[in-house]
Amino acid sequence: MAGPERRPVTECPYVPADLTRLIEGDAALVRCPFPLYDVLREQAPVTRNDRLNAYVVTRYDDVIEVLKDTDTYSSAMASGPNSVTGLANKLLADPATPAKLRAQAERRLKLSESPVLLFTDPPLHKRQRALVSAAFSPKRVKALEPEVRRLTEELIDGFLADGKVDLVPQFSIPLPMTVIATLLGVPPSDMDQFKRWSNAFTAGVGSVDQSAEDVAGIFDEVDTFYDYFTREIELRRVEPQDDLLTDLVAARMEGEAPLTLDEILQMLVQFLVAGNETTTNSVTTLMFALAQDPELADRVRSNPALVAPLVEEMLRVEAPVQGMFRVSTADSIIAGVEIPAGSVLWLVYGSANRDPGTFPDPAALKLDGDRAPHVTFARFEHFCLGSSIARLELRIAAELLLERLNDIALDCPADEVPYHRSFVLRGPASLPLTFTAR
Repeated sequence: MAGPERRPVTECPYVPADLTRLIEGDAALVRCPFPLYDVLREQAPVTRNDRLNAYVVTRYDDVIEVLKDTDTYSSAMASGPNSVTGLANKLLADPATPAKLRAQAERRLKLSESPVLLFTDPPLHKRQRALVSAAFSPKRVKALEPEVRRLTEELIDGFLADGKVDLVPQFSIPLPMTVIATLLGVPPSDMDQFKRWSNAFTAGVGSVDQSAEDVAGIFDEVDTFYDYFTREIELRRVEPQDDLLTDLVAARMEGEAPLTLDEILQMLVQFLVAGNETTTNSVTTLMFALAQDPELADRVRSNPALVAPLVEEMLRVEAPVQGMFRVSTADSIIAGVEIPAGSVLWLVYGSANRDPGTFPDPAALKLDGDRAPHVTFARFEHFCLGSSIARLELRIAAELLLERLNDIALDCPADEVPYHRSFVLRGPASLPLTFTAR
């Protein structure tokens, strides 16, 4: 039940032009974009979309080519034109923007002058990654496991006696949110605020329409985030703690300058989003699949060794981030299509991960045998730093939910499960389940 049956493109109801509907948040396409991806890969694997103002790349081999060539394809705008930085540029270009909002946008753009990790290219990216890699070492990730397991058990305890749960607010959100907040040293009393910050930084990702009121609310939360962590960073300089924030403040490497305040703040934004929203969507999507396929749930429950391959296959077929952006630094050609210098490209990971040329029977979950590496965590230079933490959380969540819950089923028709209205961030906004306690 991971995705729709693969049908010949001649039977598909979509045409390449329907990509615009997906970008604009068409409910049916946001819920299931995969038949459209099939059409794009076969008929228009690299296509210019005016609504997105970008070239859209959908085949696995072409996505790999772009990810590998960091000289020609820059990561300067990896999260797209409607990220918080993109919104700030639009506000400053509009003479009608109120003074307060203009000042907030200027603050964001000043910070963006110190790009980090996801938005950098070599050699800057190599310096930053080397400075922070110790914070994501196998030793630190392994040390997280008891806490992740304890938190997962605690969350399950909170709804086990009810026989039903809306998994998103009661489990999928608090699990990764609490893990990343704990890593950063955020106390439990600030958790509600932490979630609002995460929502603010992702509000524009995968959305092409934002009202003035929405944008003002986003920037109010963004300012609060920067103020809060500026204070916390300065505290760590005089009172180090055993947390990720202290690791960033203390990071040193021979011959390299330490991270600046602006670099640390920008890194925290990326850790917040990558360590929260994406894992929330992955946990929810995995349980959505199991609730629709009791045989699969029983098979994995009876053989816990299958949890890890299940997690990996779900990351492939239901990538929580359906794609990332690049900007071409020179004229180039991809799949015979000329890409002028300065062009934006959207690399559709959700399509590349289901390319039948790389993944035979791409919608099926293959739990035995090897698959080619998926691109959900990107590849090469920008392979996700936090991927090991995400895999840890997903593995423990799947293990314990299957261990403690039987007869997991949807508490509404599958086609009524609501999805986030984003063509980039993919996942159900709510997942009502019923079960019996084991």
